Amino acid sequence: MLKFVIFLFLDVFAFSGVLVATLPFLIENLGGDIFLITIAFGSFSFFQFFVSPFWGRLSDRYGRKPLLILNCIAEFIANILLALSHNLFILFAARIVAGLFKTNVSVGTAYISDITTSKNRAKGMGMFGVAFGLGFTLGPLFGGVVAGSNYTTETLNLVAWIASLVNIFNLLFVTFFLKESHSSKQRFIRTAKSKILNQLKIISLPSLFPFFFLIFSIHVCFSGMEGTIAIWTKNTFSWGPREVGYVMLLAGVSQIIVQGFVLRYLVTKYNEYSLIVSGYISLIIGFGLIVTEKIYIIPLAIIFLCYGIGILNPCINSILSKKTKNDRGLILGSAYSSQAIARFVGQPLAGLFFLHLGKNSYFYAYVIFLVLVGTTYLFSKKKLIFNYKR
Repeated sequence: MLKFVIFLFLDVFAFSGVLVATLPFLIENLGGDIFLITIAFGSFSFFQFFVSPFWGRLSDRYGRKPLLILNCIAEFIANILLALSHNLFILFAARIVAGLFKTNVSVGTAYISDITTSKNRAKGMGMFGVAFGLGFTLGPLFGGVVAGSNYTTETLNLVAWIASLVNIFNLLFVTFFLKESHSSKQRFIRTAKSKILNQLKIISLPSLFPFFFLIFSIHVCFSGMEGTIAIWTKNTFSWGPREVGYVMLLAGVSQIIVQGFVLRYLVTKYNEYSLIVSGYISLIIGFGLIVTEKIYIIPLAIIFLCYGIGILNPCINSILSKKTKNDRGLILGSAYSSQAIARFVGQPLAGLFFLHLGKNSYFYAYVIFLVLVGTTYLFSKKKLIFNYKR
């Protein structure tokens, strides 16, 4: 577990250091607007939607480790392209490479499922979240400090150069120290078309569809905030990469506390359904607090948002992983695909709201959307779609 956590931390550290704190400002420096920024974010998710089940299924056949090695190589290439980017074409090429070959979540969640039991799987998914949270704590902070408040294109590119060095180290670490977790190999004979159809079949299963729908609803909203928060804080408080790094520091610490400590305690007292409800409500409160535009309220909003997403993701993944044995990689890959298509839709949509209806418009829309979904679907006593027991 520890070695996988180290790999995931280093991977997310390099990825988020470039993505969250510096990429929006780099796109602005190269002539892009808020909508183009969200397109850049969304393009990564667009490709992840199609390839995540494929990589998950491929890892069922050939093992998890080769796919994690591929992840490190792709991330290195993507960061080199960003470091060399002096126009938007190269920048988008880097995002496409990352989107096509990044496997850390779809294969990583399957890796965690392999090395945990049904009883402690939620805790294992929580440790996955801790590594993610720590990476998203220190990565953006690192990127923001290197780029600085008075950033230039050169300092933004420097972040990508340093991240690529981290990718090389991580590649060597995975190659020589991370053990394979998946011993039973399956025949791999599906065509690309049948994999997509199989993914759609998995998502449409009555026992699984509610969870995929919930993943989509949550990440349509959450990803929109992720894609615009840097420019939102710039327009609202005149912040730069360094200040965004500090915001992500708070977010990361909150995620670590939630998934490393709070979740580990809560799963011993409550089932996943109860925790999902609490996380869902917390997201609604967090989005509602952001629109106050008060600096002293923003940290509270971040804490509510981090509790929500920090509880929801591992609990949903835990339930999904318990519903299968042989195709765990495929189902968890499909879950990540649901998240990816939500990001592809949510991020450009937030950019359009921001550009044409005002910087706070999409936060109001999120609150309304989540309340409607919760009222008519998640909490519907008639459907009882989450009548889940341990």
